[in-house]
Amino acid sequence: MKVYKYDENGVFERDDLIFIEEGQELPEGYTNIAPPIPSINPVFNAEKKEWSKGDDPSTLTPSEPSEIDKLKQENADTLLQIAEVEASSESIKQDQADLLMTLAETGVI
Repeated sequence: MKVYKYDENGVFERDDLIFIEEGQELPEGYTNIAPPIPSINPVFNAEKKEWSKGDDPSTLTPSEPSEIDKLKQENADTLLQIAEVEASSESIKQDQADLLMTLAETGVI
């Protein structure tokens, strides 16, 4: 049977599969009532046999990126800048080649 585990405060922990014999009750801290989806940290009220809607996503603050994540982003930004400089350099080289070709075709050089 698919069940949903909650902690001592009623906060959803995980869903589980357990085997229940005929007439046996669910263990403490489990319910077969699914939490609402989507929800963040829903809380189960054992007396009312219902889940809260959980936290409002707009009130949650995003976690601060780790140092590794910051370095990865800096590396990606640097690689993007290098690619842009290389593209600009190639464009300038092409413009110079076109100019030299035009000058050679017109007999200036």
